[in-house]
Amino acid sequence: MKRLFALLVCLVLTLAAPAALQEAPSAPEGLKQAEIEQFNHDLLLAAISENLPPFAAEGGYVVRGANYEILLQGEDLSPDSVVLSAAITAPGSGLQTDESVPENAAAATAVLSGPRGSLPGMKAEDLLTLFPNENEFLRGQTNSAVLYIEGTLPAAVSTGFLLRDGQDLQLIEYDVYYQVGEGVARTGMMYTIEHGFVTAVRSFVNLEPLSQQEAGNELNKLRELQGQTAYAAFGEHGAGPLEREDLGLGGLDFLDTDDKTAIALLGEPVSQETLQNSDGSALLILQWDGFEAVFTQKADATRAERLTVNGGNFEGPRGLRLNDTLAQAISRFEHSGEALNESGHLYGDAENQVPPYGLMVPGEESTLLYYAVSLDTGKAALILEFVDDVMVSMSITYL
Repeated sequence: MKRLFALLVCLVLTLAAPAALQEAPSAPEGLKQAEIEQFNHDLLLAAISENLPPFAAEGGYVVRGANYEILLQGEDLSPDSVVLSAAITAPGSGLQTDESVPENAAAATAVLSGPRGSLPGMKAEDLLTLFPNENEFLRGQTNSAVLYIEGTLPAAVSTGFLLRDGQDLQLIEYDVYYQVGEGVARTGMMYTIEHGFVTAVRSFVNLEPLSQQEAGNELNKLRELQGQTAYAAFGEHGAGPLEREDLGLGGLDFLDTDDKTAIALLGEPVSQETLQNSDGSALLILQWDGFEAVFTQKADATRAERLTVNGGNFEGPRGLRLNDTLAQAISRFEHSGEALNESGHLYGDAENQVPPYGLMVPGEESTLLYYAVSLDTGKAALILEFVDDVMVSMSITYL
């Protein structure tokens, strides 16, 4: 019996050995210059095969096909042509019009793609998996974040960064810096993003090399941005309760904002009113188009009492914006299956309104979502109002 058991153990170990020896999937490498050159060459060959005519344009000569475009340095269209930029776009993205595409141009996007299979129409989150990403929650500034930096000059350096308007990604760019004579050339791939999807894949080549100092300065700025963590994608919080870090509206931190900070960010208000209180304090009300801030001023201290958005494209907690749906808002925070019943309780002790809690209050004309949190300075809440299940206002206020 023992001998049979030993044989079975050996058999199991033998079968398991190949799986154990398999290496874990390796992380993607930074973009290589050869990948950009291959992308340019593929589009160039497509244009040659379709015999597309170049025409003069700003910066060079353009060859335009159905949903792709090439910018050449010279008028000649041949395998030796110098490609300054190449792009593939999704249909209807606005790169070309029907009048500008020759009749003999084929639908090249059926076979053409960017490096690593990147394509217009793919999700931005899928694009991010094709290249290194050392910044899972996209920490950085409200308008930008660094994804990775690989290498140091004078060796080749590969970088990735993105531009955004809060949670809305606008551009993801991967660059390569490499030595050319005494200077440093920079080439790369740019992916324009709309509503979370890639709308265009574009390469670029800078023929005029940067000086060593210019290249070093650019990389140092990226490294400085890489170290900033003030802003992050809302996915870091998951669908959890409202937290202190969520209390921001229109780029203003509710707990660290005064009137001077608000004016510095939003500009001069269109309306300003001061109301005196009986205790010697004053209520300062500042209004901009679509934004209102109310402060209490007492002695030398100024504290925000309420921030409200009722217009414009201001961003709120966890990427919320006006015109988001009720379902979208509920999904950004913790909620239970009871949310849609008569109680409206989303989480916590909503019945007794003891923070932290989430509560939905349906009304005849609108629906309100309340998310409350306890702070050292008191109880604060995020209040969202919806009409026909569409968000029409956001407020952060003390309770």
